[in-house]
Amino acid sequence: MVNIVSTPEIYIHEWATFTTKDYPENWVARSGDIVRILTKDYSDGRPVEDILWFHADYLAAFDEAGLKSLAAERPLATGEEGIGWGSETSVAPWAIYVLGAA
Repeated sequence: MVNIVSTPEIYIHEWATFTTKDYPENWVARSGDIVRILTKDYSDGRPVEDILWFHADYLAAFDEAGLKSLAAERPLATGEEGIGWGSETSVAPWAIYVLGAA
């Protein structure tokens, strides 16, 4: 199974398609707290609310579900994609977990 999740860093940096600058409370959020992010591409000015989870939280949830992480990747943009990236070349906004039976 492949599970793609937001990293905690997505909520504290600026991105090509997301902004978090109006949510300074994200910087002090702890696991389980609500964090906010705004998608720049839509005219709807309401933020998306998510629940912050850290790597250890995912591993614990996988274990509880009888799964283990076989691989975990945090890919970055190379800067050669022809897109005006924000933090994407230095901070991974997404984590990809490859899971198998424990």
